[in-house]
Amino acid sequence: MRTRSLFRWDGWGSLALPRVNAHRMVVVAAALTTLVAAMLAGALAALGGQALPIAIRHDLSGAGDTGLLISGSVSAPEDARYQALLPGELRRALDGTPFTLYHASWSDPLGFTGTRVHAAGGNLAILDAAALPDVARHAVLVSGSWPGTSAGGDVIPAALPATAAALLHLSAGDMLTLQDRDNQHIVRFRITGLYRESHAAGVDAQYWQLNLISPGGVNTVPGFATYGPLTVQPAAFSRPGSGAGLVQAQASWLAEPRTSLIPPGEFSAIASQLNALDNLLGNPSSSSLPGITLTSRLPSVLSAVAANLDVARSMLAICAVLLALLAGAVLLAVARLLSGQREGEIAVLIARGVTQVQLLRLTAAETIPLCVLAAVGGTAAGIWLARLLAPSGPAANAITDAAQAAAVVAGLALVIMLVPSMSLVTPGAARVRRGRQAAISTASRAGADLGLIALAVLTCWQLRHYSAVSAGALQESPSGPDVRRRTAALRHRGGAGQRAEGAAGRRADRRAGFGHRGRRVRRAADGQR
Repeated sequence: MRTRSLFRWDGWGSLALPRVNAHRMVVVAAALTTLVAAMLAGALAALGGQALPIAIRHDLSGAGDTGLLISGSVSAPEDARYQALLPGELRRALDGTPFTLYHASWSDPLGFTGTRVHAAGGNLAILDAAALPDVARHAVLVSGSWPGTSAGGDVIPAALPATAAALLHLSAGDMLTLQDRDNQHIVRFRITGLYRESHAAGVDAQYWQLNLISPGGVNTVPGFATYGPLTVQPAAFSRPGSGAGLVQAQASWLAEPRTSLIPPGEFSAIASQLNALDNLLGNPSSSSLPGITLTSRLPSVLSAVAANLDVARSMLAICAVLLALLAGAVLLAVARLLSGQREGEIAVLIARGVTQVQLLRLTAAETIPLCVLAAVGGTAAGIWLARLLAPSGPAANAITDAAQAAAVVAGLALVIMLVPSMSLVTPGAARVRRGRQAAISTASRAGADLGLIALAVLTCWQLRHYSAVSAGALQESPSGPDVRRRTAALRHRGGAGQRAEGAAGRRADRRAGFGHRGRRVRRAADGQR
């Protein structure tokens, strides 16, 4: 009945706090170990789950040249079919990642007439006209105005890059008469304005990859120098009449994916799908879109970023494993130390009838609040540490990842602290461990018993060795007269030694002042002997 009343607190009564207070330094060591482990685990979880992907996406957004340029020989009748099929192919390759698609139509090569047939270096000078979408938003007008939708007669209004105009010595308001080099039709243009490219940031940063002519205004290949582009309205490619319209010979598409929206786990998959699309477009026999090619650095960029992400996550995983091993070893050592200091107390409780379940509940009552507080503090400290280490800082939902990691650490710490309570210590065992036999048992556990066995074996071997030597010496010893002479000599030396010893003893007695009494005592002792 007394035992029942003692443990009616159900693990939360007045016994838990005195037990903690009695061993507060060890309990504080366990709490600090759990707190540090929870903090580091929370920081690793926040970095691996949120901050690391954010940093990777930030680097991917700033990589540049991640647009997908698709170009090739496409006539006007094929252009409509390509525009209907190509977005679906890109959407499947990008696995649903949003992207912006631009389209431009390019004319047949247009040759000069009159005195401007040849460019510098003896190359044949030609011009390309193109209908660029929404060019006014991506360029800055230097002089003149943008071309309108119509012009009087058969003249096509066009704007020209300032770099190409400088090379051709053209300005706003000039007239150009060009000849289609494929069908020999004459096409007339009026330069309405000059512009220069404007490179904006964000989604439209790679717009000018749509231009098949270099930013310098001219592409040079052996024998030809292509200037332009003469920027016209899309309606210029559908003008009726044999001498006024432009014939489409090429087309270009630029897809700008929102790389920041690509999930980190899809980098490698999207890179493989883009490579497969490139191979498909490059194979005319198996492609529904023949005659065009895909040019992009995005697959290689995604593969490199995926490899870097895998390496970073592997390093975080290795750090987590090392942290778990170190924290587990320290907590186990602290738990064993605490259990060793409480052996006598546990033995007394067991003697009074406490069961193992009650001991577990008592230990849990002490350990659960400690682990809960350490998990809460570790979550907050882990978020702070992650924000300190990551320049971009973890996202708001990183708190969930850190809290989950800290909860796992707290659960493992609780299990480790409860393990020593699984073994019951009887009073007799406690006396043995804490009494005189503790040293013997410790030495035995340390391997002293094996050392004693080895020492006994070595002693037996030495005894056998010296016994054999002694037996050999006795066998080789002389006998007869020699033995008698040596025995007499030893006896004579012994008698002389005894006489010298007796004389020295009498002189010592006289110095010590014993006198006659001392001699009587010595004679009595000699008589007893």
